[in-house]
Amino acid sequence: MRLARPLENLIDQLIKLPTIGPKTAQRLALYILKLPKEEASKLADAIKEVAEIVKPCSQCGYLTDSDPCAICRDQE
Repeated sequence: MRLARPLENLIDQLIKLPTIGPKTAQRLALYILKLPKEEASKLADAIKEVAEIVKPCSQCGYLTDSDPCAICRDQE
């Protein structure tokens, strides 16, 4: 049985995550598909926000949304 192309695309992206195999990716994709649209949108927004905003601190490598991170700023 062939899945809808957008669902296949989601599964293909989930498989790229560490420890996620084809069956787990399919389960996650089907779970996401069953979420209310608002919840699925919040999940997508959170992924985009992390990818765009969170970066390693240039001084210590801690994942942060500011550079330097709060820890390094407090040490100055």
